[in-house]
Amino acid sequence: MLSQNVMNSVAFVTTLIKNQRLNINGQEPALTLSNIVLQRVLGPPFRWRQNRASVNFPITQASGTDYVESVPTLGWIETQWLTDGTLIFELEGAVSMPMTTTKRRPTKVAPVYDDNAGNITFRFNAVPDKNYTAFFDIQKKAQLIQSWSDPWGVIPDECAYIYNIGFLSLAALVVNDARFQIWNREFVASLLATQDGLDEQAKAIFYKAWLNDTASVQRMQSSSQQGNAGRGV
Repeated sequence: MLSQNVMNSVAFVTTLIKNQRLNINGQEPALTLSNIVLQRVLGPPFRWRQNRASVNFPITQASGTDYVESVPTLGWIETQWLTDGTLIFELEGAVSMPMTTTKRRPTKVAPVYDDNAGNITFRFNAVPDKNYTAFFDIQKKAQLIQSWSDPWGVIPDECAYIYNIGFLSLAALVVNDARFQIWNREFVASLLATQDGLDEQAKAIFYKAWLNDTASVQRMQSSSQQGNAGRGV
């Protein structure tokens, strides 16, 4: 169920940050804070069954290695494979690859170009030796929240604790609330706890990177405020 919207989160968060405003300039900074949380939760490396979609298209010897497909929702590719109608062959994913004229069954594929209009160029590492159909399971990109009345994307109500604590932590950072680090760690821990598909190394990398980034922002914010105070601003 998707019954919760950003307004619900704003009402919850403002009570915990001593009713400091999150609509200083129109709906900002709450709107941007909510999009940061949404994009982080739905972005790589995180995997959600509610955010998964399937894409497929034929590949042939006559069409070569590059295939332009309209996939406007593509965030990132989870898995990929080929089938000739009888057998299924796993494909390895890549970020980029050179073109080739070698003819054989492709074993790799990369989304090499994106025209920002939803058209993705998929490149295979060989010209197909016969007709296949390529299949992809993808995680969709986050659709940006435009208003406080918008829901939290495809994140279901049972995961509201994740985006609410994430929103709370960033709001606390904005208003320089000393409890920011507590809520920030809770957000990361809650998010990672839902991700059974991630190995421990991937979890550790994200945990360290997110905490380091947010701590750096907090230090810069504190330095700026101290400088303004010294100048009597």
